Amino acid sequence: MKFSLKVRTEEDTKKILNWCYEGIYSFYDNNIQQEKIDNIISLTGSDRAFSVVNEEGELVGNCEFYDVSDNEEEEILAVGIQMEPSLTGRGYGTEFSMAIIEEGRERLKYDYLELSVADFNTRARKVYEKIGFKKIDEIYNEIRGNKYKFIIMAKKFKDN
Repeated sequence: MKFSLKVRTEEDTKKILNWCYEGIYSFYDNNIQQEKIDNIISLTGSDRAFSVVNEEGELVGNCEFYDVSDNEEEEILAVGIQMEPSLTGRGYGTEFSMAIIEEGRERLKYDYLELSVADFNTRARKVYEKIGFKKIDEIYNEIRGNKYKFIIMAKKFKDN
């Protein structure tokens, strides 16, 4: 399956907001935390929030690039990646993530990229390691009253 990015539309946003996952991955459900809902809606049409589509133009994921720098002089981009629930665990992760990162790099011209992944999500962590991301830190965040460990990973690209 081939994947590409397009600007997120209101129609895409409505679909994305209804995505729910099974088992431990329900942590990523889009409809259970108002802050997440508001963020997804607010980024519709942004030049840093994209829908991921397959070769038929069907919505199969979404991603967002955002600045995680602590100072205004420097920008450090991070990416959030989400695959449509019915496609997860079916072997598309590497190709899906690479398409986002490569096309994102073409559009945004970064030579360094970070991401954050929940520690329990070994499936995603393996994909990110496979495509060259390395662990640089770990943090704990409280989400919906529970404390979760996140692994911060980064990749430096050789040319821009």
